[in-house]
Amino acid sequence: MKSHSQWMSCVLALLIASSCKKFLNVRPDTNNISPATITDFQEILNNDSLSLCNFILADLSSDDVSMTDAMLAADTASYYAHTYRWGPNIWNPGDADFMYNAAYTRILQMNIVLTRIDGIEASAAQKDNVRAQALINRAWYYLTLANLYGQDYSPATAGTDLAVPLALQPDANRLPSRNTVQQVYNQVLQDLTDAVASPNLPPMGANIVHPGKAAGYALLARTYLYMGNYTQALDDANASLALNNSLVNYNTGYTMAGSLIDLQKNPETLLGRLAIDMRFAIKYGSGTFFMAPGLGALLDSNDLRLLKNFNNGNSYNAGANIITQVFNYSVGVPEVLLTKAECLARLGNGTAAMALVNQLRQNRLVNYQPLTDTTNALMTVLQERRRELFYHGGLRLFDLKRLNRDSRFSQTLQRLSTTTGTVLATLAPNDPRYVMSFSPLIIANNPNIVQNGR
Repeated sequence: MKSHSQWMSCVLALLIASSCKKFLNVRPDTNNISPATITDFQEILNNDSLSLCNFILADLSSDDVSMTDAMLAADTASYYAHTYRWGPNIWNPGDADFMYNAAYTRILQMNIVLTRIDGIEASAAQKDNVRAQALINRAWYYLTLANLYGQDYSPATAGTDLAVPLALQPDANRLPSRNTVQQVYNQVLQDLTDAVASPNLPPMGANIVHPGKAAGYALLARTYLYMGNYTQALDDANASLALNNSLVNYNTGYTMAGSLIDLQKNPETLLGRLAIDMRFAIKYGSGTFFMAPGLGALLDSNDLRLLKNFNNGNSYNAGANIITQVFNYSVGVPEVLLTKAECLARLGNGTAAMALVNQLRQNRLVNYQPLTDTTNALMTVLQERRRELFYHGGLRLFDLKRLNRDSRFSQTLQRLSTTTGTVLATLAPNDPRYVMSFSPLIIANNPNIVQNGR
């Protein structure tokens, strides 16, 4: 019975993927590493693998997730268990880091595009459009990698803190060392700035696999927010919202993302990113990504984000999928609104910040009542950010890292027994265990990579 369920899960995942390809007119992965025509390059960008990624361990590291005592008793040795307990070691000797490997596969694809697009016969406008899209995709992956495997951005130490290797050429023979957080951020900013400056990049892409300027500005706003440059983050958030500020009313129009098709139908999506996870779900059984008490305290029975995304107010809704869980990592309008709201609050305009929070909440609550207290606008914005962006590919973890540098928001995290309430593990602010370690296989393949201490 167990093997039959696993087989059915594989079939379901293939059906989801094939239906997305058909709906979005996306072709399967290509082994063509020598694209020769503009169509070849466009097909690389039209590959749905760019939007399918899994950073589940980033969310499992955060304070939004709870694992039951039964789950922990059944598994003490996997990278899931090690991550959840904030253990000194994450990876076993033979473990492949699916997050790191998949991200660099996507970056390699974008590097092929960026290094070879100028050598083909095509119009300048066509090549410029392709280049801009590739830059945005590469920037998304590097920003995620930098915040997962490196420290959060701190102006005083970003020039020495190590992040991930910057591979900007499609050369599989290179063994690059880790670049600094500052270097990776500089590259992300350069890629995104060049992309949005393109006169041939449209406001929105042809579909959610293709980024447009709205997505580029949204990622610039995210990057500057992480850097603490709230004035520039505000400007870029405004630029993104000027191109797309659509919100879905959860009372009437919300569908939990189960495939790229669902993301395509959602007008909030600026750039689609979806994780279809089977390994965690198969290991622990379906519907087993549980909400942590801290997140549960923020989501009440009037909040449709609770009612439509969780079963019985606790278990993350796997929907119709069989032993499969789907997570929406997309760059979207709600995040941009909350970025703008946080910047406004930090720059002293609590009234305008609260107006944006209320704009979002009006589309998320069963019975909407506006929040009127502006004295703690920043705290309110941060709480709303947590309500909106849970299980979002590490955004909560990255927020914890940057907020820990502010005594007003730093906290010691705890893992509690779900039966006795006993503290099983703790994570102090700025603890080295906030940073993901590299698997032994990665270091064996590239000894120039320095391991993160935990």
